Amino acid sequence: MSRKVARGSQSRRREEVGQVRASRADHLKGIIRVAVAALPALFCEALACRLENEADLEVVGRPTSETEISRLLKAEHPHVLLFDYEALGPNAERMIFRLRRAAPSTRILVLATRSSQETVERVLRVGASGLVGKQLDCPTLIRAIHVLAGGELWANRRATADFVEHLTDNFSDANDELTGREWEIAEGVGRGLRNKEIAHRLSISEKTVKSHLNNIFRKLRVDNRFAAGMYVLARHGPLVALLVQAAILE
Repeated sequence: MSRKVARGSQSRRREEVGQVRASRADHLKGIIRVAVAALPALFCEALACRLENEADLEVVGRPTSETEISRLLKAEHPHVLLFDYEALGPNAERMIFRLRRAAPSTRILVLATRSSQETVERVLRVGASGLVGKQLDCPTLIRAIHVLAGGELWANRRATADFVEHLTDNFSDANDELTGREWEIAEGVGRGLRNKEIAHRLSISEKTVKSHLNNIFRKLRVDNRFAAGMYVLARHGPLVALLVQAAILE
Protein backbone atom coordinates (compact mmCIF):
# COMPACT_ATOMS: atom_id res chain seq x y z
CA MET A 1 0.00 0.00 0.00
CA SER A 2 2.80 2.42 0.92
CA ARG A 3 4.45 1.82 -2.47
CA LYS A 4 1.19 2.68 -4.22
CA VAL A 5 0.87 5.87 -2.20
CA ALA A 6 4.48 6.79 -3.00
CA ARG A 7 3.90 6.12 -6.70
CA GLY A 8 0.74 8.23 -6.63
CA SER A 9 2.59 11.09 -4.94
CA GLN A 10 5.44 10.91 -7.45
CA SER A 11 2.94 10.85 -10.31
CA ARG A 12 1.22 13.98 -9.02
CA ARG A 13 4.56 15.75 -8.65
CA ARG A 14 5.52 14.84 -12.21
CA GLU A 15 2.16 16.10 -13.43
CA GLU A 16 2.56 19.43 -11.60
CA VAL A 17 6.10 19.88 -12.92
CA GLY A 18 4.87 19.11 -16.42
CA GLN A 19 2.11 21.71 -16.13
CA VAL A 20 4.53 24.39 -14.95
CA ARG A 21 6.89 23.57 -17.83
CA ALA A 22 3.97 23.70 -20.28
CA SER A 23 2.94 27.11 -18.95
CA ARG A 24 6.51 28.41 -19.32
CA ALA A 25 6.74 26.96 -22.82
CA ASP A 26 3.49 28.71 -23.78
CA HIS A 27 4.86 31.98 -22.44
CA LEU A 28 8.06 31.57 -24.48
CA LYS A 29 5.95 30.93 -27.59
CA GLY A 30 3.98 34.09 -26.92
CA ILE A 31 0.81 32.30 -25.86
CA ILE A 32 -0.97 33.97 -22.93
CA ARG A 33 -2.98 31.54 -20.83
CA VAL A 34 -6.17 33.15 -19.51
CA ALA A 35 -8.78 31.99 -17.00
CA VAL A 36 -12.22 33.63 -17.14
CA ALA A 37 -14.10 33.78 -13.84
CA ALA A 38 -17.37 35.52 -14.61
CA LEU A 39 -21.14 35.20 -14.36
CA PRO A 40 -23.72 34.61 -15.72
CA ALA A 41 -22.66 31.54 -17.65
CA LEU A 42 -23.71 32.95 -21.04
CA PHE A 43 -21.61 36.09 -20.54
CA CYS A 44 -18.64 33.99 -19.42
CA GLU A 45 -18.91 31.63 -22.40
CA ALA A 46 -19.30 34.49 -24.90
CA LEU A 47 -16.27 36.29 -23.44
CA ALA A 48 -14.17 33.13 -23.50
CA CYS A 49 -15.12 32.43 -27.12
CA ARG A 50 -14.18 35.98 -28.12
CA LEU A 51 -10.78 35.69 -26.44
CA GLU A 52 -10.15 32.31 -28.09
CA ASN A 53 -10.35 34.07 -31.47
CA GLU A 54 -7.08 35.81 -30.61
CA ALA A 55 -4.11 33.86 -31.93
CA ASP A 56 -1.95 34.50 -28.87
CA LEU A 57 -4.61 33.91 -26.18
CA GLU A 58 -5.65 30.54 -24.77
CA VAL A 59 -8.58 30.21 -22.37
CA VAL A 60 -7.71 27.45 -19.89
CA GLY A 61 -10.91 27.46 -17.85
CA ARG A 62 -14.11 29.19 -16.80
CA PRO A 63 -14.41 28.78 -13.00
CA THR A 64 -17.38 30.37 -11.20
CA SER A 65 -16.49 30.07 -7.49
CA GLU A 66 -13.45 30.63 -5.29
CA THR A 67 -12.98 26.88 -4.88
CA GLU A 68 -13.06 26.32 -8.63
CA ILE A 69 -10.75 29.28 -9.27
CA SER A 70 -8.21 28.04 -6.70
CA ARG A 71 -8.26 24.56 -8.19
CA LEU A 72 -7.79 25.93 -11.71
CA LEU A 73 -4.93 28.24 -10.73
CA LYS A 74 -3.11 25.35 -9.13
CA ALA A 75 -3.66 23.00 -12.07
CA GLU A 76 -3.30 25.31 -15.09
CA HIS A 77 -1.09 28.20 -13.89
CA PRO A 78 -2.70 30.85 -16.14
CA HIS A 79 -0.79 34.04 -16.79
CA VAL A 80 -3.91 36.18 -16.29
CA LEU A 81 -7.15 35.65 -14.37
CA LEU A 82 -10.17 37.71 -15.44
CA PHE A 83 -12.17 38.28 -12.27
CA ASP A 84 -15.79 39.48 -12.35
CA TYR A 85 -15.92 41.91 -9.41
CA GLU A 86 -19.69 42.16 -8.99
CA ALA A 87 -20.66 38.60 -9.89
CA LEU A 88 -18.40 36.61 -7.56
CA GLY A 89 -19.95 37.53 -4.25
CA PRO A 90 -19.93 40.35 -1.69
CA ASN A 91 -16.37 39.58 -0.51
CA ALA A 92 -14.65 40.02 -3.85
CA GLU A 93 -11.70 41.96 -2.43
CA ARG A 94 -10.95 39.34 0.20
CA MET A 95 -11.18 36.68 -2.48
CA ILE A 96 -8.70 38.57 -4.69
CA PHE A 97 -6.32 38.83 -1.73
CA ARG A 98 -6.50 35.08 -1.03
CA LEU A 99 -6.14 34.11 -4.70
CA ARG A 100 -3.17 36.40 -5.18
CA ARG A 101 -1.41 34.91 -2.17
CA ALA A 102 -2.17 31.36 -3.31
CA ALA A 103 -1.03 31.94 -6.91
CA PRO A 104 1.42 34.88 -7.02
CA SER A 105 2.51 34.13 -10.58
CA THR A 106 -1.01 34.74 -11.93
CA ARG A 107 -1.93 38.39 -12.56
CA ILE A 108 -5.52 39.31 -11.70
CA LEU A 109 -7.45 41.62 -14.02
CA VAL A 110 -10.73 42.77 -12.51
CA LEU A 111 -13.83 43.30 -14.64
CA ALA A 112 -16.17 45.75 -12.95
CA THR A 113 -19.25 47.82 -13.62
CA ARG A 114 -17.97 50.32 -11.07
CA SER A 115 -14.59 51.49 -12.36
CA SER A 116 -14.29 54.52 -10.10
CA GLN A 117 -11.02 55.71 -8.64
CA GLU A 118 -12.02 54.28 -5.26
CA THR A 119 -12.76 50.83 -6.69
CA VAL A 120 -9.48 50.76 -8.63
CA GLU A 121 -7.51 51.70 -5.54
CA ARG A 122 -9.23 49.03 -3.43
CA VAL A 123 -8.56 46.19 -5.87
CA LEU A 124 -4.96 47.28 -6.40
CA ARG A 125 -4.39 47.28 -2.65
CA VAL A 126 -5.52 43.66 -2.27
CA GLY A 127 -3.32 42.38 -5.09
CA ALA A 128 -5.08 42.86 -8.42
CA SER A 129 -2.92 44.16 -11.27
CA GLY A 130 -5.59 46.16 -13.03
CA LEU A 131 -9.25 46.91 -13.63
CA VAL A 132 -11.23 47.17 -16.86
CA GLY A 133 -14.70 48.72 -16.83
CA LYS A 134 -17.42 46.52 -18.32
CA GLN A 135 -18.58 49.47 -20.41
CA LEU A 136 -15.39 49.25 -22.50
CA ASP A 137 -14.94 47.25 -25.68
CA CYS A 138 -13.23 43.89 -26.17
CA PRO A 139 -10.10 45.28 -27.91
CA THR A 140 -9.44 47.34 -24.78
CA LEU A 141 -9.80 44.24 -22.61
CA ILE A 142 -7.39 42.34 -24.86
CA ARG A 143 -4.83 45.15 -24.62
CA ALA A 144 -5.17 45.05 -20.84
CA ILE A 145 -4.53 41.30 -20.82
CA HIS A 146 -1.33 41.82 -22.82
CA VAL A 147 -0.19 44.60 -20.50
CA LEU A 148 -0.67 42.43 -17.40
CA ALA A 149 1.04 39.45 -19.03
CA GLY A 150 3.98 41.78 -19.67
CA GLY A 151 4.28 42.52 -15.96
CA GLU A 152 2.69 45.98 -15.90
CA LEU A 153 -0.42 47.49 -14.32
CA TRP A 154 -3.65 48.50 -16.04
CA ALA A 155 -5.84 51.19 -14.53
CA ASN A 156 -7.08 54.64 -15.46
CA ARG A 157 -4.37 57.26 -15.16
CA ARG A 158 -5.95 59.34 -12.43
CA ALA A 159 -6.62 56.34 -10.19
CA THR A 160 -3.10 55.01 -10.72
CA ALA A 161 -1.50 58.36 -9.98
CA ASP A 162 -3.63 58.89 -6.87
CA PHE A 163 -2.88 55.38 -5.67
CA VAL A 164 0.86 55.98 -6.03
CA GLU A 165 0.49 59.28 -4.17
CA HIS A 166 -1.48 57.57 -1.39
CA LEU A 167 1.15 54.87 -1.00
CA THR A 168 4.02 57.33 -0.98
CA ASP A 169 2.53 59.65 1.66
CA ASN A 170 4.41 57.67 4.31
CA PHE A 171 7.61 57.25 2.30
CA SER A 172 9.15 60.69 2.79
CA ASP A 173 12.16 59.63 4.87
CA ALA A 174 12.18 55.92 4.15
CA ASN A 175 14.87 56.14 1.47
CA ASP A 176 17.41 57.23 4.07
CA GLU A 177 16.43 54.35 6.37
CA LEU A 178 16.94 51.54 3.86
CA THR A 179 20.36 49.94 3.74
CA GLY A 180 22.14 49.41 0.44
CA ARG A 181 21.16 45.75 0.33
CA GLU A 182 17.54 46.52 1.23
CA TRP A 183 17.42 49.06 -1.57
CA GLU A 184 18.74 46.47 -4.07
CA ILE A 185 16.01 44.05 -2.99
CA ALA A 186 13.34 46.76 -3.10
CA GLU A 187 14.38 47.55 -6.68
CA GLY A 188 14.04 43.88 -7.57
CA VAL A 189 10.52 43.86 -6.16
CA GLY A 190 9.77 47.02 -8.14
CA ARG A 191 10.77 45.18 -11.33
CA GLY A 192 8.37 42.36 -10.49
CA LEU A 193 11.07 39.79 -9.66
CA ARG A 194 10.30 36.86 -7.39
CA ASN A 195 12.34 36.13 -4.26
CA LYS A 196 14.17 33.34 -6.06
CA GLU A 197 15.14 35.64 -8.93
CA ILE A 198 16.28 38.39 -6.56
CA ALA A 199 18.35 35.88 -4.59
CA HIS A 200 20.01 34.63 -7.78
CA ARG A 201 20.86 38.15 -8.97
CA LEU A 202 22.36 39.13 -5.62
CA SER A 203 23.99 35.73 -4.88
CA ILE A 204 22.16 35.34 -1.58
CA SER A 205 19.62 32.85 -0.25
CA GLU A 206 15.84 33.19 -0.55
CA LYS A 207 15.69 33.13 3.24
CA THR A 208 17.94 36.20 3.35
CA VAL A 209 15.74 37.95 0.78
CA LYS A 210 12.64 37.27 2.91
CA SER A 211 14.40 38.61 6.00
CA HIS A 212 15.35 41.83 4.19
CA LEU A 213 11.80 42.15 2.84
CA ASN A 214 10.37 42.02 6.35
CA ASN A 215 12.70 44.88 7.31
CA ILE A 216 11.72 46.82 4.19
CA PHE A 217 8.00 46.40 4.92
CA ARG A 218 8.55 47.60 8.49
CA LYS A 219 10.56 50.66 7.45
CA LEU A 220 8.14 51.65 4.68
CA ARG A 221 5.15 50.93 6.91
CA VAL A 222 3.55 48.64 4.32
CA ASP A 223 2.51 45.01 4.50
CA ASN A 224 2.88 43.69 0.93
CA ARG A 225 5.23 43.48 -2.06
CA PHE A 226 2.98 45.57 -4.27
CA ALA A 227 3.22 48.61 -2.00
CA ALA A 228 6.98 48.16 -1.73
CA GLY A 229 7.20 47.97 -5.51
CA MET A 230 5.17 51.15 -5.86
CA TYR A 231 7.65 52.85 -3.54
CA VAL A 232 10.43 52.03 -5.99
CA LEU A 233 8.33 53.26 -8.92
CA ALA A 234 7.61 56.49 -7.07
CA ARG A 235 11.35 57.07 -6.61
CA HIS A 236 12.04 56.62 -10.33
CA GLY A 237 10.22 59.14 -12.53
CA PRO A 238 10.84 57.33 -15.88
CA LEU A 239 9.45 54.09 -14.48
CA VAL A 240 6.32 55.86 -13.32
CA ALA A 241 5.99 57.35 -16.81
CA LEU A 242 6.15 53.88 -18.34
CA LEU A 243 3.56 52.70 -15.86
CA VAL A 244 1.21 55.53 -16.76
CA GLN A 245 1.73 54.94 -20.47
CA ALA A 246 0.42 51.40 -19.95
CA ALA A 247 -2.81 52.74 -18.48
CA ILE A 248 -5.82 53.77 -20.53
CA LEU A 249 -8.28 56.49 -19.59
CA GLU A 250 -11.73 55.01 -18.97
